[in-house]
Amino acid sequence: MKLLFAVLLFSFNSFSQIKDSLLIQQLISDTTLNIDSTVIQRDSTVILNLSYPENHGILISRKDIVKGNYRFAADLLNHYPFAFQRDYGFVGYPNEVMMFGVGNSFVNWMSDGISHSERLSNSFNLNLIQTEDIDSIEIIPLTRGFLYGSYMNPVTVNFITRDFIPPRPYSRIRYIQGPDRETSVDVNFHALLSKYFLFSFDISNRIKDSTFRNTEFSLWQVKTKLKYFLSNQINILATYNYNDYKLGFNGGIDVDSITKITSDVNSILYDNFLAPVIYPNGELKTLQHFPKLSLLTNFFSWLKSDLNIYYRYSRYDERTDFQKNIKEDIYGFNFPNKIIVKNFEFNVLFDYENIKQTNELIDGRIVPPGDLIYKNERKIFSVGAILTARLLHNKLNVSLFYKHSGLQEKYYSNVVINNLVVADLVYTSDFNNSGTGADVSFKINDNLKLYAGSSFLNKYSTDDSKESLLFQAGLSYENEFLSANALYFINEYDYGPNYSPLFTQSIRSGDFDGLGLSIKAKYKFVLLESQNAKYNSRSNNSLFGLPAWNSRTGLYFNDYLFNGNLELKSGFLFTYIGKQNYLSPNNNWLEVPAVTRIDFTVSGEIRKAAIVYFVLENIFDKKYYLTPYYPMPERNFRFGIAWEFLD
Repeated sequence: MKLLFAVLLFSFNSFSQIKDSLLIQQLISDTTLNIDSTVIQRDSTVILNLSYPENHGILISRKDIVKGNYRFAADLLNHYPFAFQRDYGFVGYPNEVMMFGVGNSFVNWMSDGISHSERLSNSFNLNLIQTEDIDSIEIIPLTRGFLYGSYMNPVTVNFITRDFIPPRPYSRIRYIQGPDRETSVDVNFHALLSKYFLFSFDISNRIKDSTFRNTEFSLWQVKTKLKYFLSNQINILATYNYNDYKLGFNGGIDVDSITKITSDVNSILYDNFLAPVIYPNGELKTLQHFPKLSLLTNFFSWLKSDLNIYYRYSRYDERTDFQKNIKEDIYGFNFPNKIIVKNFEFNVLFDYENIKQTNELIDGRIVPPGDLIYKNERKIFSVGAILTARLLHNKLNVSLFYKHSGLQEKYYSNVVINNLVVADLVYTSDFNNSGTGADVSFKINDNLKLYAGSSFLNKYSTDDSKESLLFQAGLSYENEFLSANALYFINEYDYGPNYSPLFTQSIRSGDFDGLGLSIKAKYKFVLLESQNAKYNSRSNNSLFGLPAWNSRTGLYFNDYLFNGNLELKSGFLFTYIGKQNYLSPNNNWLEVPAVTRIDFTVSGEIRKAAIVYFVLENIFDKKYYLTPYYPMPERNFRFGIAWEFLD
């Protein structure tokens, strides 16, 4: 609370409309200031922004983000039809988000062009993204996803953080309160220390008491940033991220124990007092330190280059039937370059990482007690290139792209029993991977745009003869009343098991096609928002771990009231998730029934300075689960406020 009062005392008037900071240059001046323009001038000092992946995909803007009733970053992806959240029902759990039909093993979760995933299993807990620091979210087209980062994952999602110049110190606090002491507090602050230094920080804390046994949750996050405007050609940016995540992990409800008591499983399954859990003392912990130094340059009008040097320390601790401790050190650099010559744009992307990971598995179930300790060292380097021709006055863009990635790995493993090493293994490997593709976007008229692209991606192996097809096509239409996107994709990438972030089961995923439809329509005060996706397996008769059909449709009242001082959005959200075939922790296939749910939401923006939230979830108190066997929340509500302070 001391921090909260400090921000209240030292925060001054903030401007309400800040442009999304994407691939632009800003200018700072002591005498002139135009806050409605993307160019701000003060002594002609040029402010350079980070280079982000090209905006050929879907961009979820900050305007859509700040007015949503979200708990964490995964909820923000509900604006995209091909994002399906595998919800574990308990607040703070690392819900997996399926993108283009695949999960964590194939998705590259990035922030400002740097991957945040745990490198060996490629899993990522989206709770670790600070939502109030997000400027926008870019979902890269499936055909281009492999181009970004050192690895060759077919899907890439990039969280773009805020980078703006406030005319006076800016602060924002978001506070959310829910049942069972669910609380979320985020404090965000930006200020120019001088005309050469921009400083910002973001501090957030989320907590939740147990409902079902062993489901308590706590998360502390800190991000600080200092930007130095060395010259018109060079800006230096230093950032530091800290995450401290603790979760009571119960592994879900122990249905086998319930069946020994009664044949009516549902009579106990949804009872948070009586329901037995698989891991009464299980837990998940993550501790991260992530400093990064960026050199942003624009030496010539036709060349922009950024150099990002970073180090990330992570420790992942898991306790279930056994104890797993993973320590990961990552040293890397990212070097994107953009060259523009007349109607041609050439992007060259370099990425390098040196990864050292130690994994200790302590299993007390075996006699005598034994430990498995292995160390993995990886060096991975990749280079990608995108050549784009802008034709017909930029209405037609044609691109060719290619990426090559090489991986060297050294693996040490030993088994320790009673403090004696009984097995000691060492092996090395050298893999290569590559991908090629092309796409085209055509602006048919001011309202209609077409996109189509295709690529072929090899998998990490010494034999790169097998290729996987990645294809995406889409048609978008937009006018002052309607925004609609129709999308189709084919994702043949299918390699190995798809690990859940909870490490309890694995399924083989990939080789899907899908059809998606996104609609946002407004007539007078009636607003319709709808995200719909239909999936189909190309290799067998049924889908595994993914509903064949899911839909989220909201019908709202949306208008300005009280002489324009209040923008109100209030209405009902209808959710349908089709049945799923799911692999249980016991390797049994289960059918998860289809479900429908209705929520009521209200959000109101007051004088473009404060936003008030209220949501009543699961109005009809449906008893259901999306992942066996993690009961989804009963009927509940939460409320909150986000406030940009004024002087």
